[in-house]
Amino acid sequence: MKTALDHGAPPRGTPKNYLVAWLLVMLKRSHLHGYEIMKELREEFGITADPGSVYRTLRGLEADGLICSHWDPHDHGPARRVYELTNDGALALERWAEALRSYRTTLDGFFRVFDGSVAPARPG
Repeated sequence: MKTALDHGAPPRGTPKNYLVAWLLVMLKRSHLHGYEIMKELREEFGITADPGSVYRTLRGLEADGLICSHWDPHDHGPARRVYELTNDGALALERWAEALRSYRTTLDGFFRVFDGSVAPARPG
């Protein structure tokens, strides 16, 4: 139940929809299996994601044709499913980059005002 203090407060945690962008950009750089994906999310983005959310998102991206996967035999243990970006995934990543650049511009404006480096516009 929301309290009066919760009204207008930012969401807690990291928005799940950004997970798609993070996965696509990581898979642009290299082909990864699930454990590597979880490790890179922590190391590159400071994100500790729920493995269930990550694997559901990977399955959805694969169903949409944005990534593909294959089983890669492993010398010291069972085969691992390795994920890679498809051409359609690269196009989706470009769209994400455009959207995130726009969000960054908007957020930069917010922080300029918040930090006091510019005076907010006054209605005329």
